[in-house]
Amino acid sequence: MISAIESVTVGVRDIDAALAVFRDRMQYTVELDVRASVSLLSVWRLPVHEDVRLVTLSADGHGAGRIRLARYPDAGSTATRLDQGPDAVDRPTDAGPKALDIYTGAPIAEAVQLLAAAGCPARGRPERFQIGSNDTEEVIVTGPDGVPLLLMVGHGHVAGTRRFAPAAGRFSEVATLSVVTADLDASRRFYEEALGYVHESTDVELRGEHRDAACRLFGVPEGTRVHVALYRERRQPSGKVVLVHFYDRTTGPLAHPMRPGQLGISLISCRCANLDTLSGRFGRAGGQVESVIQHAAVDQGTPCRVMLVRGPNGELFEFTER
Repeated sequence: MISAIESVTVGVRDIDAALAVFRDRMQYTVELDVRASVSLLSVWRLPVHEDVRLVTLSADGHGAGRIRLARYPDAGSTATRLDQGPDAVDRPTDAGPKALDIYTGAPIAEAVQLLAAAGCPARGRPERFQIGSNDTEEVIVTGPDGVPLLLMVGHGHVAGTRRFAPAAGRFSEVATLSVVTADLDASRRFYEEALGYVHESTDVELRGEHRDAACRLFGVPEGTRVHVALYRERRQPSGKVVLVHFYDRTTGPLAHPMRPGQLGISLISCRCANLDTLSGRFGRAGGQVESVIQHAAVDQGTPCRVMLVRGPNGELFEFTER
């Protein structure tokens, strides 16, 4: 019933500066460059007179894991997550969206240097560890307007969990959206029972050196317990969700939970076969409907039915029935 994540909307102050990173440096393709329709702004609860520019980017035209940049005229300095640096108002352990996870090719230093030259510095050194059967090397860089980008090199991966292995200096689509969860059981119910995602083999607490490497990566005290659970649409290697749980050290919520109109990760967009059926699943399986089903022109295409839903960790989903 629910697709993989088609796009993640990222609010930015200067869309051309963001394109200089995502399009020019990371070589993503611009698929759409439009103004948000009046009907879509109404669904998003933004003033319908606002001029909101939306630019959707893909990796090689792939339909899942796209990035939709949104220039909100009145965004100011309010960001979904700001958990690093002197102006941080959030903690690394706060529940909510953590980062856009993107594959790159070995050596990871080449991608780090490329993005650093574009004004996107790494937050630490790359860390290598295992999550279940997957051997990855990862580092978080600060992207445009502070959005966290988690770069990954997959040194050993279970078949089907990624679309392809990029060459050095190349980048995949958003393979995964990392989400810190305060209640792992509630999140499992939401993603399994409400959305119908599968988690297959990756649902594991990290231990020993792998746990410590993950703590350094996420910016939490070493020794913090870390549990990781991966969810995806069956047979779809992109547009997944990975839940990260810090047990009793999880904090939150974020100072500014996800919403259109602010900087950073503001919306998660998925297709739905039947919004009426989906709406009936929330409540018993978690999730809160934030807008009634409405008709809206999404990306200037044929009007479709749209519903906004808040997940158990503050995630805000835009479900569209086309």
